[in-house]
Amino acid sequence: MLGLKEANSESAIHFPRTLSDSDPEALFRFCASLNGPSDVVLDASELMYIDPLGLAVLRATLECQPEGKTFHVRYMQAHMIRHLVRMEFFSGLSVDGIDVQTGRNPQGEPDHCVELRKVNQGQSEQIASLLIQAVTGLVQGDTEQAMDAVRRPIEYALKELLENSLSHAKKEGNLGSSVWVACKYSQSNGEVRLAIVDNGCGFLATLLNHPQLAERTDAEAIRAALIARVSCNRGPTIGYDVDSQNQGVGLTTTARIAYAAGGYLVVASGEAWLRTNSEDAHSLSGAPWKGVAISFHCSRDQLPNVNIPSLLPAVEGDADGEISFD
Repeated sequence: MLGLKEANSESAIHFPRTLSDSDPEALFRFCASLNGPSDVVLDASELMYIDPLGLAVLRATLECQPEGKTFHVRYMQAHMIRHLVRMEFFSGLSVDGIDVQTGRNPQGEPDHCVELRKVNQGQSEQIASLLIQAVTGLVQGDTEQAMDAVRRPIEYALKELLENSLSHAKKEGNLGSSVWVACKYSQSNGEVRLAIVDNGCGFLATLLNHPQLAERTDAEAIRAALIARVSCNRGPTIGYDVDSQNQGVGLTTTARIAYAAGGYLVVASGEAWLRTNSEDAHSLSGAPWKGVAISFHCSRDQLPNVNIPSLLPAVEGDADGEISFD
Protein backbone atom coordinates (compact mmCIF):
# COMPACT_ATOMS: atom_id res chain seq x y z
CA MET A 1 0.00 0.00 0.00
CA LEU A 2 1.11 3.55 -0.76
CA GLY A 3 -0.02 6.32 1.58
CA LEU A 4 0.50 9.96 0.64
CA LYS A 5 -0.74 11.47 3.88
CA GLU A 6 1.72 13.25 6.13
CA ALA A 7 3.61 10.88 8.38
CA ASN A 8 6.01 11.80 11.15
CA SER A 9 9.24 9.88 11.50
CA GLU A 10 12.79 10.69 12.47
CA SER A 11 14.03 7.86 10.26
CA ALA A 12 12.33 8.79 6.99
CA ILE A 13 14.09 7.79 3.78
CA HIS A 14 14.57 10.82 1.55
CA PHE A 15 13.92 10.74 -2.17
CA PRO A 16 16.87 12.11 -4.16
CA ARG A 17 16.32 15.24 -6.23
CA THR A 18 15.88 13.14 -9.38
CA LEU A 19 15.04 9.51 -10.06
CA SER A 20 16.48 9.21 -13.54
CA ASP A 21 19.27 7.84 -15.66
CA SER A 22 21.10 11.13 -15.13
CA ASP A 23 22.18 9.66 -11.78
CA PRO A 24 21.73 5.87 -11.89
CA GLU A 25 23.59 5.31 -8.63
CA ALA A 26 21.17 7.57 -6.72
CA LEU A 27 18.20 5.84 -8.36
CA PHE A 28 19.27 2.29 -7.53
CA ARG A 29 20.58 3.22 -4.09
CA PHE A 30 17.19 4.74 -3.24
CA CYS A 31 15.26 1.73 -4.55
CA ALA A 32 17.53 -0.68 -2.64
CA SER A 33 16.76 1.25 0.56
CA LEU A 34 13.06 0.40 0.17
CA ASN A 35 13.58 -3.35 0.46
CA GLY A 36 12.78 -5.15 3.70
CA PRO A 37 9.81 -6.43 5.70
CA SER A 38 8.86 -3.28 7.63
CA ASP A 39 6.69 -0.32 6.67
CA VAL A 40 8.65 2.68 5.39
CA VAL A 41 8.27 6.46 5.68
CA LEU A 42 9.49 8.40 2.64
CA ASP A 43 10.24 12.12 2.47
CA ALA A 44 9.64 13.42 -1.07
CA SER A 45 10.20 17.11 -0.36
CA GLU A 46 13.32 17.29 -2.56
CA LEU A 47 12.05 15.17 -5.47
CA MET A 48 11.81 17.33 -8.59
CA TYR A 49 12.01 14.96 -11.55
CA ILE A 50 11.42 11.34 -12.47
CA ASP A 51 12.04 9.98 -15.97
CA PRO A 52 10.82 6.72 -17.59
CA LEU A 53 13.71 4.73 -16.09
CA GLY A 54 12.94 6.09 -12.64
CA LEU A 55 9.24 5.26 -13.02
CA ALA A 56 9.90 1.70 -14.19
CA VAL A 57 12.63 0.87 -11.66
CA LEU A 58 10.62 2.28 -8.74
CA ARG A 59 7.45 0.43 -9.79
CA ALA A 60 9.33 -2.84 -10.29
CA THR A 61 10.84 -2.36 -6.81
CA LEU A 62 7.45 -1.82 -5.19
CA GLU A 63 6.13 -4.95 -6.87
CA CYS A 64 8.78 -7.05 -5.11
CA GLN A 65 7.82 -5.94 -1.60
CA PRO A 66 6.07 -8.22 0.91
CA GLU A 67 2.29 -8.29 0.84
CA GLY A 68 0.81 -5.83 3.31
CA LYS A 69 3.85 -3.57 3.49
CA THR A 70 2.96 0.14 3.48
CA PHE A 71 4.97 3.10 2.21
CA HIS A 72 4.02 6.40 3.84
CA VAL A 73 5.04 9.27 1.54
CA ARG A 74 5.13 12.81 2.88
CA TYR A 75 5.78 16.25 1.37
CA MET A 76 5.53 15.22 -2.29
CA GLN A 77 5.10 18.33 -4.42
CA ALA A 78 1.88 18.75 -6.37
CA HIS A 79 3.56 18.75 -9.79
CA MET A 80 5.20 15.41 -9.00
CA ILE A 81 1.90 13.87 -7.94
CA ARG A 82 0.30 15.12 -11.16
CA HIS A 83 3.15 13.62 -13.19
CA LEU A 84 2.88 10.24 -11.47
CA VAL A 85 -0.89 10.21 -12.00
CA ARG A 86 -0.46 11.21 -15.66
CA MET A 87 2.10 8.45 -16.24
CA GLU A 88 -0.18 5.82 -14.61
CA PHE A 89 2.36 5.07 -11.89
CA PHE A 90 -0.38 4.35 -9.34
CA SER A 91 -2.29 1.91 -11.55
CA GLY A 92 -2.68 -1.37 -9.69
CA LEU A 93 -1.49 0.06 -6.37
CA SER A 94 -3.61 0.57 -3.28
CA VAL A 95 -3.22 4.30 -2.61
CA ASP A 96 -4.57 6.28 0.33
CA GLY A 97 -4.52 10.03 0.86
CA ILE A 98 -4.72 11.46 -2.66
CA ASP A 99 -7.01 11.35 -5.66
CA VAL A 100 -5.26 9.21 -8.28
CA GLN A 101 -8.11 9.42 -10.80
CA THR A 102 -8.37 13.15 -11.48
CA GLY A 103 -5.62 14.10 -13.89
CA ARG A 104 -5.49 10.74 -15.63
CA ASN A 105 -5.65 10.85 -19.42
CA PRO A 106 -7.07 7.50 -20.57
CA GLN A 107 -6.79 8.55 -24.23
CA GLY A 108 -3.13 9.40 -23.73
CA GLU A 109 -0.81 11.20 -26.13
CA PRO A 110 0.44 8.26 -28.21
CA ASP A 111 2.76 10.38 -30.36
CA HIS A 112 4.49 11.74 -27.24
CA CYS A 113 4.16 9.21 -24.47
CA VAL A 114 3.71 5.59 -23.41
CA GLU A 115 2.48 5.55 -19.84
CA LEU A 116 4.09 3.12 -17.41
CA ARG A 117 2.78 -0.39 -17.94
CA LYS A 118 3.60 -4.01 -17.25
CA VAL A 119 4.33 -6.16 -20.31
CA ASN A 120 2.81 -9.63 -20.35
CA GLN A 121 3.84 -12.63 -22.41
CA GLY A 122 2.66 -12.28 -26.01
CA GLN A 123 2.45 -8.46 -25.88
CA SER A 124 5.88 -7.64 -27.31
CA GLU A 125 4.65 -6.68 -30.76
CA GLN A 126 1.78 -4.57 -29.42
CA ILE A 127 3.98 -2.72 -26.91
CA ALA A 128 6.77 -2.20 -29.46
CA SER A 129 4.21 -0.54 -31.77
CA LEU A 130 3.15 1.82 -28.98
CA LEU A 131 6.74 2.65 -28.10
CA ILE A 132 7.78 3.37 -31.67
CA GLN A 133 4.86 5.76 -32.12
CA ALA A 134 6.03 7.73 -29.08
CA VAL A 135 9.66 7.63 -30.26
CA THR A 136 9.00 8.81 -33.82
CA GLY A 137 5.61 10.54 -33.52
CA LEU A 138 4.33 8.44 -36.43
CA VAL A 139 1.98 5.50 -36.79
CA GLN A 140 2.10 2.74 -39.39
CA GLY A 141 0.88 4.07 -42.73
CA ASP A 142 2.05 7.65 -42.28
CA THR A 143 3.31 9.08 -45.56
CA GLU A 144 6.61 10.51 -44.32
CA GLN A 145 8.85 7.94 -45.99
CA ALA A 146 12.05 9.14 -44.33
CA MET A 147 10.66 8.54 -40.87
CA ASP A 148 8.80 5.37 -41.87
CA ALA A 149 12.12 3.86 -42.98
CA VAL A 150 13.27 4.53 -39.43
CA ARG A 151 10.11 3.32 -37.70
CA ARG A 152 10.12 -0.31 -38.82
CA PRO A 153 13.73 -1.23 -37.90
CA ILE A 154 13.43 0.42 -34.48
CA GLU A 155 10.14 -1.37 -33.87
CA TYR A 156 11.85 -4.65 -34.75
CA ALA A 157 14.72 -3.96 -32.34
CA LEU A 158 12.34 -2.94 -29.54
CA LYS A 159 10.29 -6.09 -30.03
CA GLU A 160 13.46 -8.16 -29.65
CA LEU A 161 14.41 -6.28 -26.49
CA LEU A 162 10.98 -6.98 -25.01
CA GLU A 163 11.08 -10.66 -26.02
CA ASN A 164 14.49 -11.03 -24.41
CA SER A 165 13.36 -9.28 -21.24
CA LEU A 166 10.29 -11.50 -20.93
CA SER A 167 12.22 -14.73 -21.48
CA HIS A 168 15.52 -13.98 -19.70
CA ALA A 169 13.95 -12.40 -16.61
CA LYS A 170 12.27 -15.64 -15.62
CA LYS A 171 15.46 -17.72 -15.72
CA GLU A 172 17.01 -19.13 -12.54
CA GLY A 173 13.61 -19.69 -10.94
CA ASN A 174 12.43 -16.06 -11.21
CA LEU A 175 8.97 -17.06 -12.44
CA GLY A 176 7.31 -14.14 -10.65
CA SER A 177 9.44 -11.48 -12.33
CA SER A 178 7.92 -8.83 -14.56
CA VAL A 179 8.82 -6.32 -17.27
CA TRP A 180 7.89 -2.63 -17.14
CA VAL A 181 8.10 -0.01 -19.89
CA ALA A 182 7.56 3.74 -20.22
CA CYS A 183 8.47 6.36 -22.82
CA LYS A 184 8.35 10.14 -22.99
CA TYR A 185 9.14 12.62 -25.76
CA SER A 186 10.03 16.12 -24.58
CA GLN A 187 8.97 18.90 -26.95
CA SER A 188 11.19 21.38 -25.13
CA ASN A 189 14.47 19.70 -26.10
CA GLY A 190 13.39 17.13 -28.71
CA GLU A 191 14.69 14.27 -26.58
CA VAL A 192 13.14 10.81 -26.35
CA ARG A 193 13.60 8.72 -23.21
CA LEU A 194 12.42 5.13 -23.16
CA ALA A 195 12.85 2.51 -20.43
CA ILE A 196 12.56 -1.29 -20.41
CA VAL A 197 13.07 -2.76 -16.94
CA ASP A 198 12.75 -6.25 -15.48
CA ASN A 199 13.19 -7.50 -11.92
CA GLY A 200 14.44 -10.95 -12.92
CA CYS A 201 17.81 -12.68 -12.70
CA GLY A 202 20.06 -10.22 -14.58
CA PHE A 203 22.60 -10.60 -17.38
CA LEU A 204 25.29 -12.42 -15.40
CA ALA A 205 23.06 -15.34 -14.43
CA THR A 206 21.79 -15.59 -18.00
CA LEU A 207 25.22 -15.46 -19.67
CA LEU A 208 27.29 -17.19 -17.00
CA ASN A 209 28.60 -19.91 -19.34
CA HIS A 210 28.60 -17.92 -22.57
CA PRO A 211 31.95 -17.90 -24.45
CA GLN A 212 31.70 -14.13 -25.02
CA LEU A 213 31.71 -13.46 -21.27
CA ALA A 214 35.28 -12.28 -20.65
CA GLU A 215 34.97 -12.31 -16.86
CA ARG A 216 32.27 -13.41 -14.46
CA THR A 217 31.29 -9.92 -13.34
CA ASP A 218 28.16 -7.88 -13.87
CA ALA A 219 30.07 -5.23 -15.82
CA GLU A 220 31.45 -7.79 -18.28
CA ALA A 221 28.03 -9.43 -18.57
CA ILE A 222 26.54 -6.08 -19.66
CA ARG A 223 29.34 -5.62 -22.19
CA ALA A 224 28.78 -9.15 -23.52
CA ALA A 225 25.03 -8.57 -23.82
CA LEU A 226 25.73 -5.57 -26.05
CA ILE A 227 27.45 -7.86 -28.58
CA ALA A 228 25.17 -9.00 -31.41
CA ARG A 229 23.56 -12.43 -30.91
CA VAL A 230 24.84 -12.94 -27.39
CA SER A 231 21.66 -12.02 -25.53
CA CYS A 232 19.17 -13.99 -27.61
CA ASN A 233 16.92 -17.01 -27.26
CA ARG A 234 17.76 -18.94 -30.40
CA GLY A 235 20.27 -21.59 -31.29
CA PRO A 236 22.07 -24.23 -29.20
CA THR A 237 24.61 -22.05 -27.35
CA ILE A 238 22.29 -21.21 -24.46
CA GLY A 239 19.38 -23.43 -25.39
CA TYR A 240 16.47 -21.32 -24.19
CA ASP A 241 13.30 -23.36 -24.00
CA VAL A 242 10.83 -20.72 -25.16
CA ASP A 243 8.35 -20.40 -27.98
CA SER A 244 9.61 -17.02 -29.17
CA GLN A 245 12.71 -17.11 -31.38
CA ASN A 246 14.60 -13.94 -32.23
CA GLN A 247 17.86 -12.89 -33.85
CA GLY A 248 19.53 -11.50 -30.73
CA VAL A 249 20.16 -8.05 -32.20
CA GLY A 250 17.74 -5.94 -30.15
CA LEU A 251 20.14 -4.52 -27.56
CA THR A 252 23.01 -4.14 -30.04
CA THR A 253 20.90 -2.37 -32.64
CA THR A 254 19.08 -0.16 -30.14
CA ALA A 255 22.45 1.04 -28.81
CA ARG A 256 23.66 1.79 -32.35
CA ILE A 257 20.45 3.64 -33.20
CA ALA A 258 20.69 5.74 -30.04
CA TYR A 259 24.31 6.67 -30.77
CA ALA A 260 23.60 7.55 -34.42
CA ALA A 261 20.72 9.78 -33.31
CA GLY A 262 22.78 11.73 -30.80
CA GLY A 263 22.02 9.55 -27.79
CA TYR A 264 23.02 6.48 -25.83
CA LEU A 265 21.76 3.66 -23.64
CA VAL A 266 22.12 3.39 -19.89
CA VAL A 267 22.20 -0.31 -18.94
CA ALA A 268 22.21 -1.60 -15.37
CA SER A 269 22.31 -5.16 -14.07
CA GLY A 270 23.51 -6.61 -10.81
CA GLU A 271 26.28 -4.51 -9.29
CA ALA A 272 27.17 -2.52 -12.42
CA TRP A 273 25.85 0.04 -14.86
CA LEU A 274 27.29 1.69 -17.95
CA ARG A 275 26.47 4.35 -20.50
CA THR A 276 27.10 3.15 -24.05
CA ASN A 277 28.79 6.38 -25.16
CA SER A 278 31.52 5.75 -22.58
CA GLU A 279 34.04 2.95 -22.07
CA ASP A 280 33.67 2.96 -18.30
CA ALA A 281 31.43 0.74 -16.20
CA HIS A 282 30.33 1.97 -12.77
CA SER A 283 29.68 0.11 -9.55
CA LEU A 284 26.32 -0.44 -7.89
CA SER A 285 27.93 -2.28 -4.99
CA GLY A 286 25.61 -2.16 -2.02
CA ALA A 287 22.61 -1.31 -4.21
CA PRO A 288 22.50 -3.99 -6.93
CA TRP A 289 19.63 -4.25 -9.39
CA LYS A 290 18.28 -7.80 -9.48
CA GLY A 291 17.35 -7.79 -13.14
CA VAL A 292 18.11 -5.63 -16.16
CA ALA A 293 17.26 -1.95 -16.54
CA ILE A 294 17.68 -0.22 -19.91
CA SER A 295 17.17 3.45 -20.69
CA PHE A 296 17.24 4.66 -24.31
CA HIS A 297 18.00 8.27 -25.27
CA CYS A 298 17.93 9.89 -28.68
CA SER A 299 17.04 13.08 -30.51
CA ARG A 300 13.83 12.58 -32.48
CA ASP A 301 14.90 15.21 -35.02
CA GLN A 302 18.04 13.23 -35.87
CA LEU A 303 16.27 9.93 -36.53
CA PRO A 304 15.34 10.64 -40.20
CA ASN A 305 19.04 11.21 -40.97
CA VAL A 306 20.10 7.79 -39.66
CA ASN A 307 20.51 4.86 -42.05
CA ILE A 308 19.09 2.47 -39.51
CA PRO A 309 18.87 -0.70 -41.67
CA SER A 310 22.65 -0.50 -42.12
CA LEU A 311 23.04 -0.71 -38.34
CA LEU A 312 21.41 -4.14 -38.13
CA PRO A 313 23.99 -6.92 -37.74
CA ALA A 314 24.17 -9.33 -40.68
CA VAL A 315 22.13 -12.50 -40.31
CA GLU A 316 24.22 -15.60 -39.88
CA GLY A 317 23.90 -19.36 -39.43
CA ASP A 318 20.42 -20.81 -39.15
CA ALA A 319 18.48 -17.59 -39.75
CA ASP A 320 16.54 -17.28 -42.97
CA GLY A 321 18.31 -14.72 -45.12
CA GLU A 322 18.99 -11.11 -44.23
CA ILE A 323 16.93 -8.85 -42.05
CA SER A 324 15.33 -6.53 -44.56
CA PHE A 325 12.92 -3.61 -44.32
CA ASP A 326 12.71 -2.71 -48.02
